[in-house]
Amino acid sequence: MATIPVRSLPAAGLGVWLSLGLALAGCGPPGPAAPVEGLYRALIDSRVTGAPLVGQLATISPFISADLRALLDSARAIRAAEATAQPDEKPSFAEGDLFTSLFEGPTSFTLLPAVAVAGEHRVPVRFRDERPLPAVEWTDTVLVRAEGGRWVVADVVYGGTWDFANQGGLVASLRDALAAQAANSWVLELTGIGPAKVGMTIAQAQALLGAARIERIEPSDPCGYAYFASVPAGISFMVAGDTLVRTNVDTTGFRSGRGLGLGSREADVLSAYSGMVRVEPHPYLGPEGHYLIVEDSAQRGYRLIFETDGRVVTSFRAGRIPEVDLIEGCA
Repeated sequence: MATIPVRSLPAAGLGVWLSLGLALAGCGPPGPAAPVEGLYRALIDSRVTGAPLVGQLATISPFISADLRALLDSARAIRAAEATAQPDEKPSFAEGDLFTSLFEGPTSFTLLPAVAVAGEHRVPVRFRDERPLPAVEWTDTVLVRAEGGRWVVADVVYGGTWDFANQGGLVASLRDALAAQAANSWVLELTGIGPAKVGMTIAQAQALLGAARIERIEPSDPCGYAYFASVPAGISFMVAGDTLVRTNVDTTGFRSGRGLGLGSREADVLSAYSGMVRVEPHPYLGPEGHYLIVEDSAQRGYRLIFETDGRVVTSFRAGRIPEVDLIEGCA
């Protein structure tokens, strides 16, 4: 089998990559090795790191299954949203080679003979990274299936055996990471929730969260509420003019940064935010009910307020002062 030093080759069109893969496999219609050849040539020639960016994903899409593309696109969207919301921090899905066992990725690869198993083909790929001394070699297995009348890469089973090698498979790793991301995405902090941050304009938030529905008592009112297409029900944003100023959470399933939410006991809130919280009577449910007001000296100008019935949290919100203190919506 030919070993292909992909980093040393010039950029080429997809047709060239595919043609070369067919030439290696022999004459005849495209075989199961063809998408594997095309995928890794494109990945390394495009220097893909982490979740492929928009253009990179378009380049590899002809070689991968629809399900794998959807997972990669979800990871790409999270990467882009976090990069926009927090430009000074490294976003999720931004580092490492997702498609092989080695974080740094390979410099060359060799396709080994495919094996047909239960309606799919397994194509072992021998990878090599020549940058360290001595060079590192390992074998991953690429799963290829028929989809829409063509062969596509559906998954990669990692084969690296060293410490910190990627473990399991590409699809399972992406699903687990995306599930963990979803569970942690809608955590309410003093300055916002998920990628939506106080101080963003509505337009900036829409770029991350999808189309917004804005509700104001009168069209000319500066204060109103924003609801975004991709934000779960029960989360809303107060806006002043075109700026997000406060986040409201009125349903279960969401938590503050210290793990408190609807149904949490008052005592647990007081314990979790010990030294940062003061208690005031609830304006409607007092004296039994309370406002538990959390402030952080490192984030002046913001508050987190838990409303309780005297026993448990019934709603909570966070944002900038003075809007976070408003009792009746914009009043």
